[in-house]
Amino acid sequence: MHHEAIDARRLAQRLLPVLDTPALDPASPQPGGYLAAAVLVPMIDAPQGAHLLFIHRAEDLPDHSGQVSYPGGIREAQDADLYATALRECAEEVGVRPGSVRALGALASVTTLEKYLIQPYLSLWPDADYQPASPREVLRVFRTPLAWLLDPASETQASVIAGGRRLVVPAWEYDGEVIWGATRRITLDLLARIRRVL
Repeated sequence: MHHEAIDARRLAQRLLPVLDTPALDPASPQPGGYLAAAVLVPMIDAPQGAHLLFIHRAEDLPDHSGQVSYPGGIREAQDADLYATALRECAEEVGVRPGSVRALGALASVTTLEKYLIQPYLSLWPDADYQPASPREVLRVFRTPLAWLLDPASETQASVIAGGRRLVVPAWEYDGEVIWGATRRITLDLLARIRRVL
């Protein structure tokens, strides 16, 4: 199926009114003992249309090993806020220059089974050849066309390993990668907001 390209800059402007201001205070204990974490959801301003950028995490990490995620990580004491956390981690993981990233707004926070409370931030990134800057953490960087993700026909079921068990879960499969779990939930939230403004 042909998917018409989406202009990232125009979409970014339309999305501003429907994005959130995060209420999560990283200096306070999180509910349920969750650890505060943050990710950037990078919307790439590419000539062939808007893409989302994902990372495939290294296979030997203690949490979420081998899974597809957005770049980001756990808040550290020196981070001024959770956006600073996400930006620092993105610079470490994929080498993006913080000054080249335009913050747009927050999406709904999500929790994981590993007890992380993740605050996602949608951001506009320039088109560049992003590569793993920390191979110890990131196995691969890839991007997926936003128009393809918006097509309901792109959704599928995938077999994954989680917590030592094999599960069949709702997912997207693109370029040999499986997008599922918390990353899928973050993406679904973004897609719902995009559909409100298209």
